[in-house]
Amino acid sequence: METARRMLTAKEVAARLGVSRTTAYAVIRELNEEMARRGCKVIPGRVSNEYFEIAFFGERSGGGDYEDVR
Repeated sequence: METARRMLTAKEVAARLGVSRTTAYAVIRELNEEMARRGCKVIPGRVSNEYFEIAFFGERSGGGDYEDVR
């Protein structure tokens, strides 16, 4: 059984959004800056899958820590 990955790479972000890898890195940088301001630890070049999903596709129906992302 495959477990869900917690962090996304620029290649994965680019594929999900249909953008270039350069644009994906800019998206990751922006999201990581937001997370850092919230006191989260970040890894350059990677972004939290959960934060990415909420930021681009809306809140999870079950709520969570990132309900007020944008």
